[in-house]
Amino acid sequence: MLIYSVFGRHLAVKKTSDGWQVFRADMAERKFSRLYDIIIPDDMTEDEIPGWLGDIFHEAASERHPDVKRVE
Repeated sequence: MLIYSVFGRHLAVKKTSDGWQVFRADMAERKFSRLYDIIIPDDMTEDEIPGWLGDIFHEAASERHPDVKRVE
């Protein structure tokens, strides 16, 4: 599972046979809740995901959290 800090919010992304799945990630308890309203195109590569998440959530950017970074 790929885990990103998306402007301070932790999201996890997992590739399955059905395509990419997105989860809210609770890093303290290592719990993941599926998010069905965030879609990542099936043909997107792992390297393209941070840019895609940045495009979707760009309004959440702040001085403290200015970008999308892979955590794990």
